Amino acid sequence: MKVLLVEDNQIVIMGIQKTLLAEFPTTIFYTAENGKEGLDLLTNLDQKDLPDFILLDINMPIMNGIEFLKRIKKVSTLSTIPVIIHTTSSNVEDFRACNSLGISGYFLKLIDYKQNKKNLLLIANYWMASFSNNT
Repeated sequence: MKVLLVEDNQIVIMGIQKTLLAEFPTTIFYTAENGKEGLDLLTNLDQKDLPDFILLDINMPIMNGIEFLKRIKKVSTLSTIPVIIHTTSSNVEDFRACNSLGISGYFLKLIDYKQNKKNLLLIANYWMASFSNNT
């Protein structure tokens, strides 16, 4: 499984990696600290190396998650990559904006470690089941 984490908090990145690697030890992670870095990374990858899904924060410097979504949805080779929002924003307008851009899920980052871990594993297990049925 290949995952792009577009997240500006290194502690959150390490937590996601630790959680997913415990369940899926062969996971390959790409990381970007903002939407611009994420977009640059994606556009420089070969088609075969594109991530299976993207975990995207909304509130980031330089280019936020919503702008990142708008941009990748305009690129045919990137527009079909599932994007799951993983954010602290419970703002209904953020949810609506992301939903209108075709996200595959919207999860809140939770303070409760166990529940946050459960959500991350739910996301990964869902996409792994989807991939294994399509190959």
